[in-house]
Amino acid sequence: MKKQWTSRATKLGVAVITFAIGIVAHWALAFRAQKPIAQQPPPAQVSYESADPGTLKASILAAKARGESTVELAVIGCGWDVGSLRTALSTDTVVLAELVGRKTYADTWGLRTWYRFKLKETLVEHAPPRQLSGTFQSAPSDMLPISEDEFLIQASNGRMEIDGVTVIQHSNSATYSEDQTYLLFLWIDPVKRTAIPAGTDALGVFLVDNDGNLTSYVGDSYPLKTDLAKRFNNSLSKLREGLVSTHTR
Repeated sequence: MKKQWTSRATKLGVAVITFAIGIVAHWALAFRAQKPIAQQPPPAQVSYESADPGTLKASILAAKARGESTVELAVIGCGWDVGSLRTALSTDTVVLAELVGRKTYADTWGLRTWYRFKLKETLVEHAPPRQLSGTFQSAPSDMLPISEDEFLIQASNGRMEIDGVTVIQHSNSATYSEDQTYLLFLWIDPVKRTAIPAGTDALGVFLVDNDGNLTSYVGDSYPLKTDLAKRFNNSLSKLREGLVSTHTR
């Protein structure tokens, strides 16, 4: 009986040892199999709760959660009107300029684009109103220097690829096209060489074609657009002649 019990105990001990060896071997193999994966950290996962509501980041994360690859934003600025032609010519700087470059940036709430213009002609020049003296922004460092015959305009619009999502932002400011000449009503800071358009909407923006014809950027009727059509037949040369005759009286 004692021998039988001893035999069983021996067998049981061997079984336990064999099981323990099997467990150790299993974990050893599992560790070896997982070790190369542990050396490659998984891609960072961004939680939607980590973005404040209303921010650009929140919009991008929400689009990803819906399986979308495009985000469209809209910004409407409100403020002042450009006024009639008589008012504009008495207060605004009027220039002929060509867009030669632009760059879009992302901030907390959306996009902003800086447009670089080459100054071709200054038709009317006025100093910026005193109330605007502290509102001219400095250009981004990577868009410096700005030549004396150039100026920059910032607008709350643009298009940009961010984290695999295409962000498109619209606004009531103009989206300027390169190699296009414009007649612009604005104010230019002579030191910073940045400009503020006259009027919150793009009411002071007119496209100029190769024949010198003026086309308003805004399709609706408004006083400045109507006055240019009535007095100068939307002709740059007639506007130039009218300004010369006015100043020579």
